[in-house]
Parts: sequence; structure tokens; C-alpha cells
Amino acid sequence: TLNSGGGPRRGGARGGGDGGGLLGGWMRGVWGGDGFSQRNAAERGQSASESDFPWAVCRFEAHGEVLTNVALRFKGVSSMVRAPNPFKRPFRIDFDRGATNRRFMGVTGFCLNNNVNDATQMREALAYDLFRRVGIPAPRTAFARVYLTIPGRSERIHLGLYTVVEPVSGEFLSRYFGTRKGLLLKPEMMRGLPYFGDEWEAYTERYGAKGTVDPADAERFIDFVRFLRRAGPIGFEEGLPARLDPRVFARFVALNALLANVDSFIGNGHNYYLFLPAGQQRITFIPWDLNESFGMHPVSGPSGDQMITSVLRPNADPNNLVERFLGHPPFAVIYRDELTAMLDSVFSPARLHAEIDRITAVTKPVVLSETERAREDFERTVLKTRAPQDGDISQPRHDREFARERYQPWSFPDAVEIDNMPLKDWISGRVEHVQRQLEGKTMGTRPRPRLF
Repeated sequence: TLNSGGGPRRGGARGGGDGGGLLGGWMRGVWGGDGFSQRNAAERGQSASESDFPWAVCRFEAHGEVLTNVALRFKGVSSMVRAPNPFKRPFRIDFDRGATNRRFMGVTGFCLNNNVNDATQMREALAYDLFRRVGIPAPRTAFARVYLTIPGRSERIHLGLYTVVEPVSGEFLSRYFGTRKGLLLKPEMMRGLPYFGDEWEAYTERYGAKGTVDPADAERFIDFVRFLRRAGPIGFEEGLPARLDPRVFARFVALNALLANVDSFIGNGHNYYLFLPAGQQRITFIPWDLNESFGMHPVSGPSGDQMITSVLRPNADPNNLVERFLGHPPFAVIYRDELTAMLDSVFSPARLHAEIDRITAVTKPVVLSETERAREDFERTVLKTRAPQDGDISQPRHDREFARERYQPWSFPDAVEIDNMPLKDWISGRVEHVQRQLEGKTMGTRPRPRLF
């Protein structure tokens, strides 16, 4: 339960003076305003900076525990402007911003993701679990039923189901790498890993450097991207393993490909982190923002089309690292081995269908009590008690119960096609098609990224 309040936060901005708290003051533009900076960011294909989303103060209640002076802000791009109603927005919660070293259930904060574009409301959790199962560092997730109180306006609005996602921060890095020291990057809309010369200033913004950067770490990263640009075939084979574990990278690309996760490193060139631990040479890819996995990228065609995308040529052009890696026979063999292993283990229909059933048992009561549209979407894509084209299937989803708020989600471009293929059917079809690709019986299609 979130009880929002106004007021300043460290590094944030003061709320509006109308007493509306988080939703009534400085974020008033979100609920019908023109020119809101986040909408502009979405149109540019950019992420908003933290300054676009000032921190507010809230009272947080969960599992019988009450915390006050908790920091809360909005987050996201498409998940923000395409929210199904004016209140079910994505949030970032920080417990130690107003109370140093404070934790809730062992963490200092987390993201509350609103599952926009995903009628099943479970794709993100399923995808992160797959990455962890194959040994890729990936955030932990949970599910939450969320209520929001806006003092003086609304009491305990039932927002419904959210996916709780662990942020890629110091605690995450320490758990996986044994240290939080090193170079953490979050590139945005930049395919491959381009080389920008030998001066670090050229990389800071484009590669999304986080925190203070040690010059030695910066030089090691520049050496890596310079190597990708300049190494010849023999040098590439001999030099890559010192800079990037070939099998782990093959696994990262292969799983993104299996998931038809176009809004990622292999497609649009974002939604991932890079981490180079201090004093080490090998860089690691970390997945992020997986809500459009399992073929649910809004402008890449219906999910049935995304189900048949290629795993043997999985990247959108250009992507210098993926192209060089898969074009080198020894590394291509490793990649095919990883694909085959996943089909035989973590990505088998039997295992994933059972996992969907396990999640459904937990989330079903929450989704069915959310809104009429959320319930019908769930019935179409998870329960299969409603036909895919039965009822309101307009996109983006709009919860009519909130019509009095005069809210409309930001519309999709004309090219968007979202269908309601049940998730289990998509998984079974995907596995069958990938197996045919590996047997040489079909080629698959190239991914269709969104922005460039």
C-alpha cells in the first residue's frame, strides 16, 4: 500500500501547492497535461533522467510493516505513457533515501512494474527467471497487489498486480560479482558496442555511465570496444575470451533470441547493463526491462509473427559484436550448443507451461479483481476461457472504470499490431519453429525493431 505525500526529496523537486500530493502537484501534467517531458522522451525513443521524475514522500505498508518517509517516484517510458488507467503507473521505491541503510525484506529499494502491453502480467518474471537459471546475472522478481492512497483525493485505489523487480545497483553487483566497485553502464538505443575513440568523455553519455568512473576501468572498456573494431579474424578468436566469456555471452544472446526479445541488446540496442568489475578484464551483460519478451514487442508485428523470428541471425543490423561473434565458426558452434541446451532444459514447453500454472495460481485472484479489461485479457492469454478476439481488444489497453478521470493512454503508432495469442501456445510454437531452424528446415525472419 502506498500513501503518497508531497514535499521535497534530496535531489528532487517540491510538490505543487494544491495539496494533491504525488498526483496533484508537480506531476499534474501526467494526468491530462500537454508537454509532459516523459511523453516527449517516449517520442524521441529516450529514457527520462531522474530529474524528470522528482522524488516524493510516501507511507509504505506491506506484510504488517509500516515505513514512513519512503521515497517514491515514477519510472519508465512506454510503461508510463501507456498505462491502462491514470493511477496504475510504474514506480521506483527507495527505502534508504530518507533513512540511511534502511531496508525492507533485505533490500533498500525496488521497482514496481505495471506490466503494460503484457496481458498475461507474467512475461517479465518468467524471463528474468530464465536468465538466472542459465547462469546470467539477472534481477530477482516477485508479484505484489498494490493499493494507492492520495491524501485528500482517493483512498486505497486498487491498482492490481505489479511485478516487483530488483534494481541493478550496489547490492545486486555485490551478490553476483563479490564487489560493487567497477564500471556500470546502461547504453540507450545504440546497437552493438561502437568505438568512439580513446577519450572517455565520448563514452559517458552514449554508454550511460553510472556513478563515479575510475580512469583505469574506463581505459579497460575503451580497450574492449577498440578491440571489437580493429581485431582481425585470428586476433578476434584469440583475444575475445580475455575480455568477454564466449559461452556466457552466447547464452545471453541465445536466450534473448529464444524470447524474441526485440527491445533489447540484439534489437533496439538498449534495456541491458554492462558491468566491468574493478581490476578485471572480462565484461558481463545483464538483462533489463523484459516486459516485452516472449514476442510482445508492440511494433514488431503480432506475437505470432515474432514467434518465427530467426535465432541463427537474431540481431537487427548493425550489431558489430553479435555479427562478429556468430560469424566466427568456433563461437557459432558454442552459440548453437547453448540454444540446443536451453531447448532441452529451461525453455522446454513442459517446464514453462508448468511454471505458468504455478504463477497463475498466485496471480489469478489479483488480476480477476483488477479491472474488466485486465480480467478479459487474462482470460484470453492465460486461462483460455475466452477466445483471442472476443470482447474489447483495442490497443493500448484502457480501463473504462476510470473514464471519469478523462484519461487516455498514449496511442500506439499505426504500425502496431498486438494479438492475444495464449502464452502457452506461443511458447510451444516458438520451440517448434526454433527446432526447425536448427535442423535447416526454415530460416526464420529478421527482427523488426521499433525505432531505427
